[in-house]
Amino acid sequence: MLWLSSLFLVVGATICLIAAAGVLRLPDFFMRMHAATEAGVAGCGLVLIGVAFAYPSLDVWVKVVLGVGFLLVTTPIAGHLLARAGYVGGVPLWTGTSGDELAGALKRGSFDRPSVSHVPAPGRSGVEPERFRVVVALSSSPLGDEIVARAIDLAKAHNGEIRAMAIIDTKMLAHVGPVPLGGNHYASRLRTKRIEQARHRLAASVERFEAAVTQTGIPYDIKLDEGDPARFLRSHLPPRGLVLIDAHHWFDHGAGDGVTDPLAHLVMRGIFPLAAVGASTSSIERIVFLHDGTPHSDRTLAWFLATDPWPDARLAIRAAEGVDTAAVTDFVLPVFAAERRDPPCIESRQQPLAADVIIHGNQGHPGWINSSRRAKSDERASPIVIFG
Repeated sequence: MLWLSSLFLVVGATICLIAAAGVLRLPDFFMRMHAATEAGVAGCGLVLIGVAFAYPSLDVWVKVVLGVGFLLVTTPIAGHLLARAGYVGGVPLWTGTSGDELAGALKRGSFDRPSVSHVPAPGRSGVEPERFRVVVALSSSPLGDEIVARAIDLAKAHNGEIRAMAIIDTKMLAHVGPVPLGGNHYASRLRTKRIEQARHRLAASVERFEAAVTQTGIPYDIKLDEGDPARFLRSHLPPRGLVLIDAHHWFDHGAGDGVTDPLAHLVMRGIFPLAAVGASTSSIERIVFLHDGTPHSDRTLAWFLATDPWPDARLAIRAAEGVDTAAVTDFVLPVFAAERRDPPCIESRQQPLAADVIIHGNQGHPGWINSSRRAKSDERASPIVIFG
């Protein structure tokens, strides 16, 4: 009895573990539903039988038989109804699906399509749209002046305003590593020195920013903060506009260890859409939007169309790696129809990826599945990269 109980418990728990991994890793709703029902029937049923072998009495076996029978009756029906509701509601199929046997048999709706009404667009209604605002994180790196120049160009093009964020990540600067016995005094002096060094460098960046913007007459303000950059940026995300950061340097202004990838780090903390300036450019003429076939990319595209930071640039849409171009077209066209715009050029992945701005529609977010969508180096080799 002990061996039988152990066997059923281990096999049932293993099935539940595999099903849990399937719920996390499988690419669409219907496959994840299949994994969940397998855990509910096979996994839980075997665990219950293992419990019955561990405690072999009549009342336990009666309860186990009733429990397994209840799972067999309810779980497949519930899974079928949920899958049917998802299909009728328009939940997208995995882009690698070879065929849809229910096409024409059941009417499909439009699930989780982006609504562009939450982002006011100029001339769309009688309501005065929110003023375009460029939020620029001031940087002490050599690229800092280029970021300010980009912000000024955007504000001029949209008759907008600029909000400069002068931020110092004091938590990072205060972290000096392990302190040996008797070294607290020197560690404290090092912390103070690093923070003061960052303050002096940031003050110089603020002066250069004010000098550059004052000459243009663009309205601006400056927000100062010492603490968590993600928390501070999150509280100042513009309703309509763009957030610009330095693609290579963190808010320690060279006085600390920094962050390897500031763009992905901030997006994982909930700051998106976010634009990172990584090189200087004279003008923005070509924009490439990488669409991964998900509703999140749809929402990022809707945000970009409503914000329209570079209206004169040519826009191209291409499928991200591993995504069918035809599936991306099915996602993209309804968004442009909602915006009443002519659809852009749909590119294949064989064409060279050369653009002044590259927009990743669904990139940088935490999780196992999204980790496979991390941009490669050639997809980041652009003066401006936006993560949505």
